[in-house]
Amino acid sequence: MSKVKTRLVRLSYVTLAEAKPDMQGNKFYGTQILIDKNDKETVKAFQDAVEELKRDPKALAKVNNNAKAITVPFRDGDTDTADYVANAPDVYAGKYFVNAKNSKRPEVLDMDKDKTKIEPYEIEEKVYSGCYAQCILNLYVYNSNGNKGVGVGLSGVRKVKDGDRLGGVTVTANDFDDDLVADDSDIL
Repeated sequence: MSKVKTRLVRLSYVTLAEAKPDMQGNKFYGTQILIDKNDKETVKAFQDAVEELKRDPKALAKVNNNAKAITVPFRDGDTDTADYVANAPDVYAGKYFVNAKNSKRPEVLDMDKDKTKIEPYEIEEKVYSGCYAQCILNLYVYNSNGNKGVGVGLSGVRKVKDGDRLGGVTVTANDFDDDLVADDSDIL
């Protein structure tokens, strides 16, 4: 396993408040991480982690000593044909992206200088698809059901700043009309 610390990334498809089941029914916390292609530091951190895995005898054994199966797990937002890329080309343009997950809730920290842990009941409101964060990831080699490659484990997320929400409409308490609620004098 190799550790990667990102620089500023954008989060999408955030499921950090409550674990969601995958197609096999296993529950995971996770997020899609969008990395600017110009972020040389984060790109290099991934490349270095992959090189470290290629030197690890246990990692190599998982892929029958085929180091070519151990590659940087980036997908390209400019060329990928996934539906979410096609539906939001402006969000993915000029970006690499990876899906990171964990069966245990990763550490989720707020953007304050004290790196305050965000309580589980606050995560969904504070850390959302579209916000910017720094992530701590663990790259690992897998060989499962005939699929081989590099997976990305999500160990921690620190929100760095807000951003425009992705994928949907946000509703706040201020969206509702107060004139529809009865005053105490209107009761009875």
